[in-house]
Amino acid sequence: MSEKIDEIRRKMNAEKLTPEYKSFMERIERVLPKATIMKDNMKKKGLTRARAKCPFCAGEWHAILAGRKQHFHMRCDGDRGSIMME
Repeated sequence: MSEKIDEIRRKMNAEKLTPEYKSFMERIERVLPKATIMKDNMKKKGLTRARAKCPFCAGEWHAILAGRKQHFHMRCDGDRGSIMME
């Protein structure tokens, strides 16, 4: 997964990136691998809804696999407020 992110960074001139964008990308790098694991585990267990402890704060991740293509939707109810939608 990080290879894809590194490729995106190389394509974009890293010196021109704003601090906000860099912060956003760092957050994606932390959340995406763990969210992918959660989605894979949900599919293996045949679940459409699941909760898990957030790895970054004291909150919980609430996730669903939506529709026939099982698109992943996730949010954290803690103070970090991670949100992801596939």
